[in-house]
Amino acid sequence: MSTTEIILAILTSSVFSAILTSFFNWKLHNSNYKKDYYKKLLDKRLNAYEDLNRFINILSNIVYTEKGMIHGLFCGSVGFNHISSELRKTQEKSFWLDDITGHKLTELSVFLFNNVSGKIDDSLPEEVTREKYYELGIEHYQKIEEFKGTLKFFMNNELKRLYKVEDFFNDDRIGSKTYPVYEKEINK
Repeated sequence: MSTTEIILAILTSSVFSAILTSFFNWKLHNSNYKKDYYKKLLDKRLNAYEDLNRFINILSNIVYTEKGMIHGLFCGSVGFNHISSELRKTQEKSFWLDDITGHKLTELSVFLFNNVSGKIDDSLPEEVTREKYYELGIEHYQKIEEFKGTLKFFMNNELKRLYKVEDFFNDDRIGSKTYPVYEKEINK
């Protein structure tokens, strides 16, 4: 082998190894980018489920009255406004929840609007509205328990597979759903 052939062989192998190294570096960089992206998505989803858990815990507050047990949200306009605010905050992050959980939160919101806020006249004295909240709390105690149990079940199931980001993007178990919203029924 002549000197020229040796130099040519060294240069060819050097160029080939440089191209191969660049290719593998590029693949590694893309792989890390995808992992970082999934990590950020997972953080967002985890944060949304933490908010959902906080909301479920607030929904779990039970108050004993002379007439029976009610959820804390039925302890007057302050309690109801607080739970409504917390529900809105949780729904703001519903994009990061799975579809069925997001739909259940919407269903709860519509239920509270149709069956509670639609039946309360805020212009009446606080004493009268508080009694009306108590009555509605006793009447809807079991339904709120069902919502709470369902949300907890959905959350626990989804937390087991939260790391499967591809499933999150392909979640179409519910599709589009509509919820009837009724006018206020204060004077009915």
